[in-house]
Amino acid sequence: MTFAIVLIFFHHRSRSSPNLVPWLKRVLALDLIGNAILLGASTMLFLALQSAEQRYSWQSARVVGLLCGFAFTLLIFVAWMSYKGETALLPPRIILQRTVLSSCLAAFFTYACLLIHTYYLPIWFEAVKGTSAVHAGVNMIPYMCANALFSLIAGIVVSKNGLFAPPAILGYAIATVGAALLSTLQIDTSSAKWIGYEILTSVGLGLAIQQGFTAVQTVLPIEEVPIGTAAVVASQSFGGAVFVSVGNTLLRNHLLDPNQDKLVPGVDISVVLAAGATAFRGLVPASALLPLLRLYNAALRKVFIAAIPMAGLTFVTSLGMEWKSLHGKEREKGQEEAREKA
Repeated sequence: MTFAIVLIFFHHRSRSSPNLVPWLKRVLALDLIGNAILLGASTMLFLALQSAEQRYSWQSARVVGLLCGFAFTLLIFVAWMSYKGETALLPPRIILQRTVLSSCLAAFFTYACLLIHTYYLPIWFEAVKGTSAVHAGVNMIPYMCANALFSLIAGIVVSKNGLFAPPAILGYAIATVGAALLSTLQIDTSSAKWIGYEILTSVGLGLAIQQGFTAVQTVLPIEEVPIGTAAVVASQSFGGAVFVSVGNTLLRNHLLDPNQDKLVPGVDISVVLAAGATAFRGLVPASALLPLLRLYNAALRKVFIAAIPMAGLTFVTSLGMEWKSLHGKEREKGQEEAREKA
């Protein structure tokens, strides 16, 4: 569907160029070495997180070795970018620009918070509230709808006044409060409360989530916008991928903590985890169900608490965005097009 819409409605205004760069030369101009270094660093990080989620402890040689390898390879990647300069995968001059850097950091922390909520709130509904997977999805509708609605409203406001920093700062401040409230969920939390917490958090994220893209499009020259936009997208994906894994580690470590055995005597927590968020209810005796639900709720609250500093860091990093007007960039673009026509 997307391909069909672009094919029908997008009309590219090509600029004549007598010296077109050959395809092979353009491929060789790509920073393939930088890509390989970054891929290696990311692979080691995700292998370390996956190992920590399974049977390896954080102190194990496997996990420590992978994390050290990730850090060392990341330093190599930074050195390589500095060496390559303008032809690097992520040119330092662009990435270190104040607004671009703030937008990338804010995107990383935004999706860390967002993915923790959208991944683990349905688990809370299933495990603690005893809903089905479908019902858990229905319970996430307030979160999703508020995010989409206020993202649209923020876009309209920014298009009118031209400033992208105020909705980002305000939105992240609201999201931090909402994330703190979501970390207070209990077994007996009423629907009115968790719906309100969802909406408050999502309103904040919705106001701010798209401002990073607007920011890089405003502060960068038109030919550098694709690099800035790609950097923001990569930051979003990286933040979400890392913190979904971090959340799973927090959940499993709390549930499998030997000190928790006395809270649910006679129940094998590893069997509970293997059964899933809903099926475990049929595997435990009725007398152990309430203590187990309290334990599961406490473990999930640990995960939701991890989203609070992520939301707080989005607010801090958004303060680094420049208060530039989108309308100024539009005027410059119009003047440039007028000069080209002349």
